Amino acid sequence: RKHRKMADVVEISNNQQWNKILSEVDTILFDCDGVLWVGENECISGAQNVIKDLKEKGKKIAFVSNNSSKSRKKYLEKFEQLNFFGVEADNIFSTAYVAALYLKHTMNLTGKVYLIGTTSFEEELRSNGIETVGVGPDPVEGTLTDWQAMAPDPDVKAVVVGFDPFFSYMKMMKAASYITKQGCPFVATNLDPALPLKEGCQILVPGTGSFVMAVRHSVQRDPDIILGKPCKPMFDAIQQVTKLDPGRTLMVGDRLTTDIVFGNTFGMKTLAVLSGIASREDVLSAKDTCRPQYITTSLSTYHVNQ
Repeated sequence: RKHRKMADVVEISNNQQWNKILSEVDTILFDCDGVLWVGENECISGAQNVIKDLKEKGKKIAFVSNNSSKSRKKYLEKFEQLNFFGVEADNIFSTAYVAALYLKHTMNLTGKVYLIGTTSFEEELRSNGIETVGVGPDPVEGTLTDWQAMAPDPDVKAVVVGFDPFFSYMKMMKAASYITKQGCPFVATNLDPALPLKEGCQILVPGTGSFVMAVRHSVQRDPDIILGKPCKPMFDAIQQVTKLDPGRTLMVGDRLTTDIVFGNTFGMKTLAVLSGIASREDVLSAKDTCRPQYITTSLSTYHVNQ
């Protein structure tokens, strides 16, 4: 892929420009956090109408999220709650779902998963026939002597690290022990360092990548597989269901190192929105595969029925 110069990034600010892009694509992949909404329930202005209009134009739509904290069922509830209508489970690709597919069909896992993740992630795995241990609070107890006497579960055959607000020293210890002592594969949902939050927020909320790196440093090796954007397992899962043609697909996202790299790596057109993680400066200084073809302030630049 040719390196793009700064001048190559095209700013999209009106429907004429949007329509030109749309005439060249059949499928549009949307990241969710920072693109359709920010935080728990703050929608990007007009995002619901954009999705509705694109569907009415006959475009195939899929939602592609590195967020492992929600099952597809929980995502459907969120779409409905935020008035995104007509979304189906088959259109949603979260890393929790991709993990279930990967463990079941690629790894052919028999046995349990030690899961650093949420109860919703656990539900997604269990609905696909995968048994888990480890979910929920696991506060520090005992001393070094007690820890050395702990008995690992011999039925654990893989370690999966996703987003877990109950992440703790005990969880890090158990995950690292299963990886090093029982030879379990080390599976990471994604490496996102922090969550996209609304502008002006004074708090940084660490993302899954922070938990993955803690375990990685303990075991002194990289994960065996990373499932989410920009990696191949996510692309394979989407491709299998949507049968998309990458050359006629647009990836819309707010994070250059995941969304835009993902689109560029797999030969799609890429559009960075500035409503989440990336700033205009980030986009214009981005190099190589992190550089999008298009940039827009947010989905609000797409005016429905104009």
